[in-house]
Amino acid sequence: MQQKDRLKKTCTDIGNKVKNLRNIRGLSLSELSKLSGVSKAALSQLESGNSNPRIDTLDSVAIALRLPLGDLLLSQENIYPRIERFKEKTGKLSQDMLFRINLGNISEIWNLRMDPEVVINSPAHNRGTKEHIFVHEGILTLDIDGVKETLNKGDFYAFSGDSDHSYQSHNLSVQATVVMSYATG
Repeated sequence: MQQKDRLKKTCTDIGNKVKNLRNIRGLSLSELSKLSGVSKAALSQLESGNSNPRIDTLDSVAIALRLPLGDLLLSQENIYPRIERFKEKTGKLSQDMLFRINLGNISEIWNLRMDPEVVINSPAHNRGTKEHIFVHEGILTLDIDGVKETLNKGDFYAFSGDSDHSYQSHNLSVQATVVMSYATG
């Protein structure tokens, strides 16, 4: 594929994303124009793939659509399928981000492994952050603003991560999956 063809494909992909996200959010072209400060004519050209928009234009559109600029620029096609093979833990604690889900709401999937008697203290995350935890092995106690919840193997728990919280392993090692979701708007 020649550079001119790649540029056209990129502009078309970005235009399709903008149009799709605008429709998902129930916005008309005029409403997106008002929110972004980009003219309706320029947005129409962008959505049709018939323009080569400047980065500041794309940034204004991304902000109006409540998502990171990178979500407009990056292709989702190349991340599926994806496999992350098991990695041995090093030290007393190991956390690995396994995957990031984009487009308007960011989610991260973490593999959490803890030795016995380890505590992870976490300050409050941004408002609207949600944490979802699934325990595969061991016993894990969550302390969310002084309220404790003990999870055993196979238990799942979802909570708002926008307050101080901690994870504590007991007399067994813990292995768990944590999914964190962040609102972008």
